[in-house]
Amino acid sequence: MLKSVHKVLLLLLTVGMMVLIFVFSAEPAAESDRTSGFLVDLVLYTACPNYDTLSPDAQLAVYNTLQHLVRKAAHFTEFALLGFFLRLCLESWFPKARLSLWAWLGGTLYAVTDEIHQLSVDARSGQFQDVLLDSCGVLAGVIVGWVILTLLRRRRESRLPLRESCQRS
Repeated sequence: MLKSVHKVLLLLLTVGMMVLIFVFSAEPAAESDRTSGFLVDLVLYTACPNYDTLSPDAQLAVYNTLQHLVRKAAHFTEFALLGFFLRLCLESWFPKARLSLWAWLGGTLYAVTDEIHQLSVDARSGQFQDVLLDSCGVLAGVIVGWVILTLLRRRRESRLPLRESCQRS
């Protein structure tokens, strides 16, 4: 029973991450700017105490650069979480298979569909560079998931009595 709950929870986390990405991608450009702008303001006023002393042109340049970095970090992070959940989810449903490649391919395919989806959103665009960034995020998440699963397997195997550990090989 616990394993089925575990499998369903991981499936829900994976689908939930996909829905969250879809919702963020469905935001029109102005709303998306406000969302990232909130984070930019937070960083500017906590990490850059001299921001107000800059010239208006310098302020605009700093703001635009930081907003670009926040947006790209958000892309990477969203897809890293997707890759992580996807890797764990696939492992829970197919425990004997090694599924890192499939998790990465699935997450990358979702990145492609995300950029295609953005083509239909007001003032948004789909960009190949974002697919590459998202794919790198998926890969990072898959690697973290693989490392965690490997460590958990080794820990579990080291706790097995010798007879059981020999039978598993």
